Amino acid sequence: MQLTRAAERSVAVSLMLAIGAFALIHDASVGAPLTVAVATVLAALLVRAGALAAMRRRRAVELIAEGRGALPLQVVVRERQRLLDPVQRERLARSLDVIRTGAERPPGDCHRIPPLYSVWVVRAVSSELSRAAGLVRNDGGLCGLARAEQLITDGHSPLYGDDEVALRQELDRIHLLLARREEWGSLPIAGRVPRP
Repeated sequence: MQLTRAAERSVAVSLMLAIGAFALIHDASVGAPLTVAVATVLAALLVRAGALAAMRRRRAVELIAEGRGALPLQVVVRERQRLLDPVQRERLARSLDVIRTGAERPPGDCHRIPPLYSVWVVRAVSSELSRAAGLVRNDGGLCGLARAEQLITDGHSPLYGDDEVALRQELDRIHLLLARREEWGSLPIAGRVPRP
């Protein structure tokens, strides 16, 4: 709802921007201030719309990770399809591999900018990360895919903390969920609810 309102407001503000640009071209005294003000408002609305869209996608991934990937909501269907796409699976697996191999480098070989994760914690769970990457590549279950993506993309996940036990437990959950094989081909299309 908020995303729709932000989009509608962006259209209205875009029309005001056109009016301001027209006034600017025709040397109206109000042209420059109107154009600058409206352009600023439009930029803010576009940033808000982008943030709302990202929040919606993140919430859809949360629903999938919680086992509600069969919901016939358009955003959930889109995220489910994205997570199940072999190209996306490979990207996710590669991300896990990059984190693992980056932590295994000697301290002098590390990047100039220190990683966001704790190197010693990631080194301690290196084999678990490798196993998760393998399961992601080999048709891992949808809930596990969503959970693995959250592990990497959520700044509050155990991957970015100093607690080896918490990260190991989360990876164990991810392994269990990835080991499940769900059938997703017969799910309803977005917006269509199956009849009982």
